[in-house]
Amino acid sequence: MVSKALVTQSPAPLVQGSPEEPSKRRQWGLLATGAVGGALVALYAVVTPFLVPALRKVCLPFVPATSTQIENVLKMLEGRSGSLADIGSGDGRVVIAAAKMGFKAVGYELNPWLVWYSRYRAWRDGVHHNTRFYISDLWKVSFSHYTNVVIFGVPQMHWN
Repeated sequence: MVSKALVTQSPAPLVQGSPEEPSKRRQWGLLATGAVGGALVALYAVVTPFLVPALRKVCLPFVPATSTQIENVLKMLEGRSGSLADIGSGDGRVVIAAAKMGFKAVGYELNPWLVWYSRYRAWRDGVHHNTRFYISDLWKVSFSHYTNVVIFGVPQMHWN
């Protein structure tokens, strides 16, 4: 009588030199390359808007308005009305403060990240209906229809 035994074969353990090892390494290599590539693309997307203005002929850095500067602007606006434009509005502090005083306030800024952040801050502070923020170069906008215009000078900015 012949007995039949059930014979199962377990997968061979992964040992160095086996044919399955290069395939696994290739998968990990592709995954690592994709992760590094994705991280570099994300870094480029975040850093580029901040670096591009620095490559212009005249570079104007982002310098946030201090609370004292904002207080001084608000003192100058007391008793005034109408519209307000902030040239180089940065993170929108002056525009938002003016909107809280009842002005229809607009900010012009080159840096798109700062414009988006300003819009968020205006929404968060509940004054988004009285504010507007535009990505724009100050040399390409007419400010003649604004009643009040705010601009902070920096040493790099000079008029020819």
